[in-house]
Amino acid sequence: MGYSYLFNCHKCQHSQQLYEGHGFMIHDQTADELMSSNSRLVHYKTRRKIAKLTEKYQHLHVKMEYKIYRCHQCLQLSDKLFIQVERDGLVLHQTHFRCSNCGITLKHTNIHRVKFAICPKCKSKRFEKSKELVLWD
Repeated sequence: MGYSYLFNCHKCQHSQQLYEGHGFMIHDQTADELMSSNSRLVHYKTRRKIAKLTEKYQHLHVKMEYKIYRCHQCLQLSDKLFIQVERDGLVLHQTHFRCSNCGITLKHTNIHRVKFAICPKCKSKRFEKSKELVLWD
């Protein structure tokens, strides 16, 4: 199941919607199913990595979900499509992300513990979660 959160800046009125979870077009599947689909949601470098793994291994399982990340340096939030490739419970590959602002490695955050973030537009610390919007499946 997926969730959507709306963040608003109380200074400049900028808003940003962030997604978390899976459902609709984002769901666990086999690597063969993913590679045969025309999905453009998966980054081309990740698709290339999965293609190489399918040449080497059979029966790969791909876990996919949106996760929310917070940069620990500049405090900006972002949602990213996290992908993990497994074979018999062994993780062969998982995506890692860097902050588009400062370049440090992003870490998954618990959105329910985030009190505020930095507004990506005006850089104010008054960028706060206003509500949980949508559940999808």
